[in-house]
Formats: sequence, C-alpha cells, structure tokens
Amino acid sequence: MRIVHINLERSWRGGERQVLYLMEGLRGLGHESHLIARVNEGFVSRAMDRGFPVHVISKPYLCRGRLLSGFDVVHAHETRGLQVAAAWKVLNGRPLIFTRRVDNSPSRNPLTRLVYGRIDRMGVISRVISRVMTAWGFEPARIRVIPSAVKTERMASADAVSQLKARFGAKRVVGCVASLEWRKDHHTLLRAASIIQGLRDDVAFVLVGDGALRPDLEKEAQRLGLKNVVFEGYQDDPYPYYLLFDLFVMTSKQEGLGSAILDAFAHEVPVVATDAGGIPEIVRHGDTGLLVDTGNAGQVAQAVLRMLEDEDLRQRCTHNARKLLEMGYSIDGMARAYERIYREVTVHG
Repeated sequence: MRIVHINLERSWRGGERQVLYLMEGLRGLGHESHLIARVNEGFVSRAMDRGFPVHVISKPYLCRGRLLSGFDVVHAHETRGLQVAAAWKVLNGRPLIFTRRVDNSPSRNPLTRLVYGRIDRMGVISRVISRVMTAWGFEPARIRVIPSAVKTERMASADAVSQLKARFGAKRVVGCVASLEWRKDHHTLLRAASIIQGLRDDVAFVLVGDGALRPDLEKEAQRLGLKNVVFEGYQDDPYPYYLLFDLFVMTSKQEGLGSAILDAFAHEVPVVATDAGGIPEIVRHGDTGLLVDTGNAGQVAQAVLRMLEDEDLRQRCTHNARKLLEMGYSIDGMARAYERIYREVTVHG
C-alpha cells in the first residue's frame, strides 16, 4: 500500500517524531510512505535521512494536489495539513485519515465542520480526545484510539550524559522536556520550584525546550528569585537529559497524551504530572507515577519531594511504567493499528 503523510508544521516536536515513527513502522510492514511537508529542516532532513521520499511544498498549497496521484491513502497529521488534504480530496477522492493529538475541541464554524466531514477515519492518541470529538459531533464509529509510540531502547550517548552530570554534580535533577507555551503551564512548575527552593538546596529544575513564553518565564523565575531553575532551550537531541533526570515533571493544562512522559518511562525516570487531558491514561497515581491537580503548585512540590525521597515508590513506578510501555506503546503496534484503518477505508470506504 502507498500512503502519503501530510504535516505542514515548521517545528520538530513530538507530533512530527510520531509521524516518522509511524512511517518507519509501516515500512516494516511492507508499505510505502511519502511525506508532504513545508520547509522544516529538522523534520524534512530526518525523514530524508531515513530514506523516505519527501515533497516540500509552499503556498499556494491547493495547486499541489497532483502530488497525491498514485497513492492509496492520504494521512494528515495536523490541522493545516488536514485543511489542505480535505480540499485536495474534492479533486482526487482518496480516502483521508486524520490523527488528532490535542484534547481541546475544534471550532464549530461551518468551514471546520466541512473539513472534518471529509475525514474517513480519525485516529486519536487518547480516550479523552475521543470523548471530546464525539461531544463535538464527530461520528464515534469513525474514531479509533491509537496511542503514541515510544522507542524503548535508550538513545543517548554516554559522552553527552557524562557532560551533563558533570555540570550538575550532586544535585537531584528534576527535569521537564516541553515547548514553552501556555498549555504546558510552566508557571505552575516555577512556583513549585520556588516552594522547594525554600526547603532544600540540593534540587535543580532543568527545563528543556523553547517557545514564545520563554522571556516571560525567565522574568518570572527572576521575580521569584529562583536559583534552582535552568532554562536549557531547544535541544536537537533531548535524550541525554532523561538519563540526567532523577525525576520528570509535567504540569500541563492541556495534553493529548504526553509523549515526553512516555520517553521518561522508557528511560526509567519517575514521573510527576498533572491530571490534564490524556495524562491519567498513562500516569496512574501511585502505580506508574504521581498525579496532581492542574495548576496546583503546592501539590506539585509535595509530589516532587515525595518521589525524590521515597525509593520504594520510585522503583515501583518506574518498573510498572516500563511494563505499561511494553504492553501497548510500541511503534509496530501503532503501525499495525493504522494499517487496519487504511485497509478499512480502501476496502469499505
């Protein structure tokens, strides 16, 4: 089967990584995948390095519909790509699959409803997104819950990890890998860091990621007098940080599932996270991590200290989290789930 994937994001983040994982998994099943993308050095170069044909497009997108000729299925992976694919479907009639990774409700305007009406099947990465889309009005029979995947082998170089550990010495390192945007709610994380700074001087918070809110967050850290927070910025290779972290924390307000949490699980790093979106589907309180209320800095601080101090809890959570990954978050499993969808729409429509 020949599948063309459309992702018009300009960034290299979790969603783009999941697209490549899927393409790799489909190749392992004998399918041919192509990628349609905008100029995006991080994404395009990685796809090409893995041997996938890449078609880089620019505006006007609607004039490039001929690229879909010869494919069995069109798979869009973000909203802009979906809009373009839905318009192209008028001309080519190819089955259209869409993967939705966010837990907020789409607009209810007529154009959005028209676009979503052209989707043959929707893959969502968590049950909470399925409920959101059903409430919005998307037909439940056309929704499939297919979680994000993770590579369970550790991918960090020993030299990179050693350099990081030398920088932070004997500090207990609490890490977060996430874009600096409002839905990730780093403000709550900074307030939790302030609480912990007043109690312990051996804990460092290392924030990996960049985004529009970085200047505001740096000002907030300065206002709070935080000496225990380090902004590392965007890292092309974040995996060495997971082997630095003693604990991973995510304080999101909205989260489709949390692929960075899955990476923490894969690297056997204990997790503290808010109960936003699909996070409770993977972070089970006291079993695979600790859950706290969204926006509650006091609870975050308390959970961080508990996880740092309770070795039995750390061991239990990392062990159970690793088992959870092995049971249902493999690249092959994700690829086979989408393969079933592709066969549904090409055989039955």
